[in-house]
Amino acid sequence: LMSSFLYVFTVVTFPLELNPPRVVVRYGDSVSGNCSTSSTDHDGMGWEDTFGGTSFEQDVNIVTWTVDNLTDWTIEPTCYIILIDSKQPSKVLPVILYNTPDSVSISVLRHSGPMVEGTQYQLQCDIQNIAPLQNLVVKWYKGNEPLDNVTYSTVSKTPVNVSDTLMISPSRDDDVDLDLGPEGPQPHPTWSTLKSPPFSLDAPKFLLGNDTVVSADNNVSLNCSAEGNPSPEMKWNYTAARNVKLSTEGRQRTIRITTATSTNAGIYICTATNRVGTATRTTTVTLKGIITDRQRVMLW
Repeated sequence: LMSSFLYVFTVVTFPLELNPPRVVVRYGDSVSGNCSTSSTDHDGMGWEDTFGGTSFEQDVNIVTWTVDNLTDWTIEPTCYIILIDSKQPSKVLPVILYNTPDSVSISVLRHSGPMVEGTQYQLQCDIQNIAPLQNLVVKWYKGNEPLDNVTYSTVSKTPVNVSDTLMISPSRDDDVDLDLGPEGPQPHPTWSTLKSPPFSLDAPKFLLGNDTVVSADNNVSLNCSAEGNPSPEMKWNYTAARNVKLSTEGRQRTIRITTATSTNAGIYICTATNRVGTATRTTTVTLKGIITDRQRVMLW
């Protein structure tokens, strides 16, 4: 006894397609979306929504949802179709309504006045009136080096105020970048980058100088320059002589000795000072090839 079986497979496709499949729109802007069907066995279709809904339309294969000024944070436009078997499939168009921040600011917690380079401080980035929170990404940078990347798991469709903090040892390259996530507008809004003010201070550091060799009765220049924040004041300490002149060009202080003699031999000290600290640099002018371990000018 033999039996035979006939298997019939039916592939059922969902009758509605949304284009685009989701929309991202700025608060107060216009928005639209299309809903279409490939089904020929239906009585009609339409959109249900508090804004932009359409009446039930017969003998159509596409309906459009449109809002000229979208301000409803909880909006969920739903496309529906009524099939000839009285079933009513529907599909929600995801809407991401976003608001760019009213302000983004950086402050230093529990500190006032200038910051000193190399000291630990806590920066706080305050973002006012941002939505949606779950699509926000806050990025911290030091120069071009990424330091932190903060995302938010809390779902909030309406605008909120958020803050993020970062511990730093400040330098002149610290800044922060704020950027909406992948669901945000492309290109990113122009407010997305915020650079912090120049918080840091650093003590003077001498720039490299050049050694000079001079013969007796010749001329010699002793250069001293330094960098710092704020810019340091430069001062030379030396034994005055009629053939020694002092000049300043930018951040460089220069001693010029004309027709060097034995009276010009000795120690010349350059001091760089700002409110953070003081640095000194010593140059020794020697005669007859006397060598020291410091930067020197030798007179023969």
